[in-house]
Amino acid sequence: MKPLYTREILNHAEAALARDEEYIEVMNAEGRTQCVKNSERGSSRDVPPGERGWRNIIAFRDERNLARLEAAGRAEDFFPLYPFNTMFHGPDRTEAETRATLRSVIEAFEASDEAAAITRLVTTNLRGCAVNKVIAFGLGRIGVERRGPPTQSFYEHAAARVLARAVEAVSSEPGVLLVQDPLYTDVCCKVLEEFGFGVVQGFGAKGFALLDRKSVVLAHHPSFPFREIIADLARPALICMKPEEEVEAGTGKPSSRRFQDMRAEVDSERSRKMLEEYRGVRLPCATQRAFYGNIWYVRKAR
Repeated sequence: MKPLYTREILNHAEAALARDEEYIEVMNAEGRTQCVKNSERGSSRDVPPGERGWRNIIAFRDERNLARLEAAGRAEDFFPLYPFNTMFHGPDRTEAETRATLRSVIEAFEASDEAAAITRLVTTNLRGCAVNKVIAFGLGRIGVERRGPPTQSFYEHAAARVLARAVEAVSSEPGVLLVQDPLYTDVCCKVLEEFGFGVVQGFGAKGFALLDRKSVVLAHHPSFPFREIIADLARPALICMKPEEEVEAGTGKPSSRRFQDMRAEVDSERSRKMLEEYRGVRLPCATQRAFYGNIWYVRKAR
């Protein structure tokens, strides 16, 4: 089955957006290119605190988009990536506020049953592995939050940190913790780096190009086709994501869906094929604050 996404396609799009020219060139698996008008040329990533501004990120099309074009006899017009202009919010938390909140959440989370369960899961399933990076995608901004209790993003980053430490403790190779979210603010990036996170800069595709067998990857309620991208690029040692849905006999469609599925991330033929190489493990913890609802897919031994 021919991949929709390749490292060449991902890196090509990142480089094109970084050049910030009048037109942005994207490519597909057939080697065709397409130029898209850069409507946000010259826009800055550095939006002042409390303000908003438009900027480019990379958006993804998936197997459903390809199927519609194939039905119309236009498969050659499928391009898996495209520039998308989105509203970017400047930070409304100071560095000091963000740092203090993240520290508090990390301290509380590391003492929780959930953190202990993550550590046990990694110890049980990955002991002796050769993993050199944990990569988390789309965990959300910590420098742009409403006033009040810490939001989901803080807990997910805290859990990713616990996961990375657990992996490093059982791996035969030293590792790094990387996070990618194209909407991180400067405050997000600075504070996360202080706490040991490596922030993958760019427009939203670069982190996927880093995936390989020595990776552990995770996402929670992503706004992009996470499992389809992974299925084309690599077979990570561990994938933390929402569970695969049951398929209705004879239809190949999820039994819970009767209408067109508008969700950003759904199962596909390619992702189902990938998961044949994995076994799913539920986190043994009754109450979860970070990646609730996710399944931890462990790559089967060859």
